[in-house]
Amino acid sequence: MMNFPEQTRAFTLPLRSALLLCLMSLFFSADLMAQNGGFAGAFSRMGFGPRGMGMGNAMTAVHQQGVFAHYNPALASTVTDTEFDFSASSMSLDRQLNMLNVAFMLPPNAGINIGLIHAGVSDFDGRTVSGVPTSRFSTNEFKAFIAFGLNPGRKLSLGFSANLYYASYFDDVDNPLAFGLDIGFLYRASERLSIGGTVQDMFANYTWNTSAVYGGSLSNRSDNFPVRFKLGAAYELPEYNLLFSADFETRSQSSFIQERQVDVTPGQPVIRSTLTDITTGSSMIRFGTQYGIHERIDLRAGWDAGDLSYLAESQRFMGGFSLKLPLRNFNSAIDYTFVREPEGISYMHVFALRIIR
Repeated sequence: MMNFPEQTRAFTLPLRSALLLCLMSLFFSADLMAQNGGFAGAFSRMGFGPRGMGMGNAMTAVHQQGVFAHYNPALASTVTDTEFDFSASSMSLDRQLNMLNVAFMLPPNAGINIGLIHAGVSDFDGRTVSGVPTSRFSTNEFKAFIAFGLNPGRKLSLGFSANLYYASYFDDVDNPLAFGLDIGFLYRASERLSIGGTVQDMFANYTWNTSAVYGGSLSNRSDNFPVRFKLGAAYELPEYNLLFSADFETRSQSSFIQERQVDVTPGQPVIRSTLTDITTGSSMIRFGTQYGIHERIDLRAGWDAGDLSYLAESQRFMGGFSLKLPLRNFNSAIDYTFVREPEGISYMHVFALRIIR
């Protein structure tokens, strides 16, 4: 029931015990379909920092409050100062989610955004098939990205991002490395309305080699990242210090469905299996709002529908604030967001320190 990384669910039991259970299921079931437990890179789709998550991750067209090229690479072009963000999360179930973000301007009309996300689950209890404790281990996953944005016109911004993913799950499994691309645009239709769109995680996939654990028959596996298509809008009411945003996202997801049958005639049982690559889709919507209640205090609230087909289970509510610190030499702020995780299984507290020079 953890929210990330989705692949680590397979490692919550000792690997050899899990393999034994699978074999037992094969022989005691006439027909079995093993469904995919999730999609690669789930941690990178949880959101980025308390400001983005506080507005429900509806940030595809939001350029008014800092730089969020993680949501749309075209936003890298909107930076006017050098900005640093350091973010950490307090989470249950021995999970971690940490972020680093640096953005700076490239005169006269461009900008660069560099970011790093780390997600991990610690303190797994390793045991033998007999239940004897062996050691404790952890899983870690990273995303590093660099986004470049350019303003070819007064109203239009374009951008692209190169993303590098790295995962470390288990000592006997090779650590996969993935590379993906994002492209996006931002169009300022008026002083109040902005429209943005992006395609994310193109070409990204993890390639696995598990021969040290399962043997040759399961040694090669490739898990594609969902390709994300997002369209968003942001509307600002500066006279009331209000900002509203909305996103619509659809994903193209490929996964493997494996069907196994046991043929008991004639003679010794024979296991027959077929592996089919299928492509599915999912859609989601997000809403966010920000209200400047004071010159030093901003309030935020958001709603993130993780999957419209399973709305009750996937939706998340979040809210937070920013407190701008009265420092002379540079602008700084403390950001915070509280997130209710899907199905109410737990809660997140996300903190960040922001420095602008």
